[in-house]
Amino acid sequence: MWRLGVSALAALLLSACAAEEKNVIYAADYPAYDSVDALFAGAKLVIEGRLTGAKRVMTEVEPADDGTETDPQLNPNAGATPDAEAPPAAPPTVMTVSSVEVVKVRKGLARVGQVIQVKELGGTLDGVTYEEADATPLKSGVTYMLFLETYPDSPASLLNPEQAKYVVTSAGTYSAMPDNPVHLEDADVERLSIKE
Repeated sequence: MWRLGVSALAALLLSACAAEEKNVIYAADYPAYDSVDALFAGAKLVIEGRLTGAKRVMTEVEPADDGTETDPQLNPNAGATPDAEAPPAAPPTVMTVSSVEVVKVRKGLARVGQVIQVKELGGTLDGVTYEEADATPLKSGVTYMLFLETYPDSPASLLNPEQAKYVVTSAGTYSAMPDNPVHLEDADVERLSIKE
């Protein structure tokens, strides 16, 4: 089943016309959050977790319309000649999946020591680099506070690629990504974690 977290994929833009550049830039529309309370409320799972092991790349494909149907009532394009001027097919939805070891559970169903899979839009597949505009990918060996949407048949995803992750510093404080105006304080985390 095709899913991109709680977001809708707004546009896929091929960044290079020349074949040798092989870069695709994704532009996606995510919900924005104006407070820590809204982040906690929107997430099914909130954890502090450390990226471990190698990342893997996967694709999610939206089911295509069945062009083989010949009944005009079921397929309005039945019998039509393919349009030579039609735009090329959209690139695949490429995701990088990271293994995250749970260090602390702040909300939701997880346990300390459990390894969960978290996907982010972008990655390298078949020599083509797919990137999400203005996103900072998760880095191996770093501990994060993550605000996640979970699914029964797919890796978890961030609510928003910039707002739903904070670096947990060596001092135990939380550092926001560059484009995230919502600051996360330990007092907020403790206050909101008690509600669950």
